[in-house]
Amino acid sequence: MPIYNITDVSREASNLYYEGLKKMRSEGTNQVLKYLAQYKYERPNLNFFEAMKYFNVEIKIIDSARNYYFQRKDIINDTVVLVLHGGGYVLPASQNNIHGAVLYSKYMNDIDVMLPDYKVASQGSHMEALKNAYNSYLYLKSKYKKIILAGQSAGGNLALGLLEYLKDNNEELPICVVLASPWCDIKCEGKSYRENMNDDILFGSANGDILPDPYNGNYDKYMFPLDFDMESYPPIMINVAKTEMLLSDSLSLYDKLDQEKSEMYLYPLMWHDFYTHDDELKECNDCWNRIRKFVNKNI
Repeated sequence: MPIYNITDVSREASNLYYEGLKKMRSEGTNQVLKYLAQYKYERPNLNFFEAMKYFNVEIKIIDSARNYYFQRKDIINDTVVLVLHGGGYVLPASQNNIHGAVLYSKYMNDIDVMLPDYKVASQGSHMEALKNAYNSYLYLKSKYKKIILAGQSAGGNLALGLLEYLKDNNEELPICVVLASPWCDIKCEGKSYRENMNDDILFGSANGDILPDPYNGNYDKYMFPLDFDMESYPPIMINVAKTEMLLSDSLSLYDKLDQEKSEMYLYPLMWHDFYTHDDELKECNDCWNRIRKFVNKNI
């Protein structure tokens, strides 16, 4: 499939973007990047009130990691989505991710959801995070006929690493994958890190700051998806903002995919992971409906 360039922008989204742009350009140091660099791990107090309207919610320990497991009430599902959250391999699963789990189910035919709170960099190596995701996947494989994989930002990096790890271990791959602004270029060397620095309202900086390296150079091969052989991968959908610093990550990834079965959508005047916790803004709702169509085509 070709890359789809979305051109129309609602007034509400445009206002939000330009307000964010003005704020970002007026600050010397990017506060989001500073927060990620200085963050001291603390698991947030999560509530599940919204989710419990629709799901039986369980906290399941798999491979020493918490997994937030959402099973739809009064529906027996044969399909589940495994959602790998973002946060630069620094942040744990958040309240926004709990809301996002509800949205993934809502726009994927009311299926069940698992959200692993995988080990982040302050808790262990990247391989430990990967094995958390792998064991969560194996658990779901024992219960469901079909698994959809979703990842956002660092969770997109982890999702792609999981695909490669499954392939290396001769495991069946998920039926399709949905990625939000995947962090494929862990060293932040792509051209959009420079070209979009003054346009990215989340990570942009007048000082030339980039995403902090959570592992301080202690890498493994599963952190570098742009080096993977993706010929056997399932259909992958990528959603990314044209104005974000991670744009080249997605463009380079799409170049490696089987483009006959994969899709990529570029959104103007939006921000990193823009749709993953919201479906009320028109652009977010449109994106979720495109995800629904992609999933229904491949399920």
